[in-house]
Amino acid sequence: MAEGHLPVRLSSFVGREAELAELAGLLGGRRLLTLTGPGGGGKTRLALTLAERLRPSYPGGVWWVGLAELTEPEAVLPAVAEAFALPEATEEAVAGKIADARLLLVIDNCEHLLGPAARLVRRLLRSCPSLTVLATSQEALGNPGESVFRVPPLGEAAVRLFVERAQAASYGFEQTAANAADIASICERLDGVPLAIELAAAWVPALSPAQIADRLDDSLRVLTGGDREAMPRHRTLRGALDWSWRLLDDPERALLAQLAVFPASFTIDGVEAVAELGDADVLQALSRLVNRSLVMVQQGDEVRYRLLQIVRQYAAHQLGEDPGPARRQAQYVLRLVERAARKLGGEEQQEWLDTLTEERRTIRSALRWFIDAGELESAARIAVGVWWAGYLLGRYGEVRSWLEEVLQLPGELPDALRAEALVAVGTLAHLQGDAELAETRLREGFAAYREAGDRTGEAMELNWLGGVAMRQGDYAEARRLGERCLALWRELGDESKVSRALDFQGMRELLAGELDQAGSLAREARARYEHDGDGEGLGWVTMLLGAVAHYRGERLVARTLLTEARRRGEANRQTATLAWSLHLLGAEARRDGELDESDRLLDESLRLHADSGNRWRVASLLEALAATAHARTDVPRAVRLLAHAASIREKLRTPVPAVEAADVSSVLEAARTAVPAEEFRRYWAEGEMLGLDALLGIERKSPAPVTIVESRIEPLGILALGVSEVRRNETVLDAADWGYAKPRELFYYLLDSGPVRKDQIGAELWPDASATSLRNSFHSCLHQLRRTLGRSDWITFRKGRYEFNRSLDHSYDVTDLESAVTSGDLQRAIDLYGGDYLTDLGGSPWIETRRQSLRQLFEDSLFTLASEYAATGRDAEAIALYERAIAHDPLLEPAHRALIQLHLSHGNRAQAVRQYKLLSSLLAEDLNTTPSPQTTALLRP
Repeated sequence: MAEGHLPVRLSSFVGREAELAELAGLLGGRRLLTLTGPGGGGKTRLALTLAERLRPSYPGGVWWVGLAELTEPEAVLPAVAEAFALPEATEEAVAGKIADARLLLVIDNCEHLLGPAARLVRRLLRSCPSLTVLATSQEALGNPGESVFRVPPLGEAAVRLFVERAQAASYGFEQTAANAADIASICERLDGVPLAIELAAAWVPALSPAQIADRLDDSLRVLTGGDREAMPRHRTLRGALDWSWRLLDDPERALLAQLAVFPASFTIDGVEAVAELGDADVLQALSRLVNRSLVMVQQGDEVRYRLLQIVRQYAAHQLGEDPGPARRQAQYVLRLVERAARKLGGEEQQEWLDTLTEERRTIRSALRWFIDAGELESAARIAVGVWWAGYLLGRYGEVRSWLEEVLQLPGELPDALRAEALVAVGTLAHLQGDAELAETRLREGFAAYREAGDRTGEAMELNWLGGVAMRQGDYAEARRLGERCLALWRELGDESKVSRALDFQGMRELLAGELDQAGSLAREARARYEHDGDGEGLGWVTMLLGAVAHYRGERLVARTLLTEARRRGEANRQTATLAWSLHLLGAEARRDGELDESDRLLDESLRLHADSGNRWRVASLLEALAATAHARTDVPRAVRLLAHAASIREKLRTPVPAVEAADVSSVLEAARTAVPAEEFRRYWAEGEMLGLDALLGIERKSPAPVTIVESRIEPLGILALGVSEVRRNETVLDAADWGYAKPRELFYYLLDSGPVRKDQIGAELWPDASATSLRNSFHSCLHQLRRTLGRSDWITFRKGRYEFNRSLDHSYDVTDLESAVTSGDLQRAIDLYGGDYLTDLGGSPWIETRRQSLRQLFEDSLFTLASEYAATGRDAEAIALYERAIAHDPLLEPAHRALIQLHLSHGNRAQAVRQYKLLSSLLAEDLNTTPSPQTTALLRP
């Protein structure tokens, strides 16, 4: 047979090396692989490049069939026959041409002829045992045995693609420091979709990258042009989307247009709240949009959906001026926010904080809609509803700005709502050190509460005044006010506020240096939080008790409690808990002489406090950093840091907390005596004049790498086939060891992926994270993973890639299985297969792909060994293996067929007929089909 034919590629292929390697492995073990993804996502180019590379693996050739220009279902078979240069367009002729040849058939652009393409592929695979099919489609074919690979957006290669296409369009174009950020922004805003990036690059002769980026809010108008030889739907972005739109039914079009009101990812509840499809089923329409790659799926504890930005813009154009979906979405968000606000004090707290974090952009969109619509009360209810979550998560500035905007709008709010909004603004301003505005807003709010006859305001006022007294160093007044506040909350019967008042008062006693009283209050608060299931409160009081131990000099207890508080803060995104824990752990590291680690921890704490606008704590962090600088004998840096902290305290009118005062005074006096008075004054003046960023940049050492307290090398025993398990020196690592779910997933991803870049990891584990969010999430997760494994060198970093260190002592059942197959020990491979890969870790795309690959390896081992047994007369053993294959997957027709043949060879026709009837019923029930002609022919007289 000839070598086949492939289209000629007229431009280079950029990136996708990891995907090509993975797909080559998949094709080695599967007979039908379908590349899916949205229009313009690069499926055709990826399939063509993969086919070119795999030519040597297919002696029968690599053959290409393009369906894009076909319009009629009956044209599919003739197109395949034409690719093989057959004069007769029949299935028999095609199957006869292929026969037993080992060849690859690539069928491109199946989505508009899905039914006939799927039927033909299914029949050819049944008739031609050595045939492999690679298909591209916006929707999977839905055939038995099909592996589906969702083509991901381009990662770092997106920038390379833009630059290369821009250079082709404009000779002399270069990526520079000046335009790099704009190019990256273009690629990010276009979601890494290759067609969109190529069309954007085509504008380089006329526009700069910055000008292109500025115009992407109307991508459908801007992104036109491209290759004149390309199909019309690939010359403009709108053309590609028009193609997809025409393939939809009316309910699917209506739903896609209505989903455009979501600015970010959304849940099924959100879909059902927004959608109005008449008598059509919303879930069915959504499922079709997912299958057609127009709605992306994000797997997690809760499945979420999203639209690519270009699809969202297109859908918004289709929606037009209909205000209904946006109103329904805003009303849904209001209900969600108010429900969440009621759940932030109990055991469901973390779940709802996670929900509000996920819905952040959608909440902002709903708030803006209510403001623009003039619905002041609804806007205020959203802003008030999220303020406590903003406090818990350390997002003071954003929520405060929402509240301020609402309070400045014309119109009157109900008294209680206005009072709550004023107190919320005042509290957040107070936390950010904006004392004057805080006092104004808080007093207005407390007055509003009093006018409404609500004593809640009085308790809040006592709490605020106690906080002011604490920051001003008047600890006796802080204690008096705090005790009155606590008594009033008890009188009002608000148990959650009693818990808060206890831990607030415990913090005040801590800062006053009254460690016994602070510990007593914190323990009482902890007992209440444990009873209520308040995760945020537990994290905070754990930190508070760790702080008490730290200042008492109880080193082991302090590290234990502070590490646990840090873990809780990281896992639950509790900014205040995390920032305070890092601060005190940094101080502990300094006491142990670990100065690089001290700087690293203190830097991270400083960043968290600075990002949330808490200048009061920024001053304490600068003083702590000064102590570490002094320990290095870096007197100039220590003095500058102390001076800047002193200037902040002067502006805020707050002294050094009593519990910190001795350490700060000690460093200050030591610095005074270490250098001449004139030098000291110069360094002090520099610290007062420099901005914070400039100050921290002076003579700064490079941040130290993450360090782990190294244990001896303890071998790892790792299981992934079935329920996952990791043993360290025979001790099973449980959920508490892992901290949270993501480190375990990262562990298995690195274990099975080989060397990978951070962007590749992000695309699989955090697909919707921004660059900043990915950096923070990844490094926190990696640090937790290394802590869990006990040694940092289990995960290595070389040449920009992370990798599991296979040189250390470990065993892994997947590696053992693959080695057994390679060495020909198929019985061992079969015995090692304890179940599908990572059945307890959900269905992330990378897990599902690996799961399917290992299933196929297991099935191939079963069939190969069973065939060997049958060929050597060991029929009973062969039958047992085929029955195991059917138990593994009841729809494996080749296993049924082999059993029928074996029964017939022994003259047991009745058993063969029963096997055939079982297969028929399974296929009819699950796939609405019948056994293949090859199987049916076995029982013909």
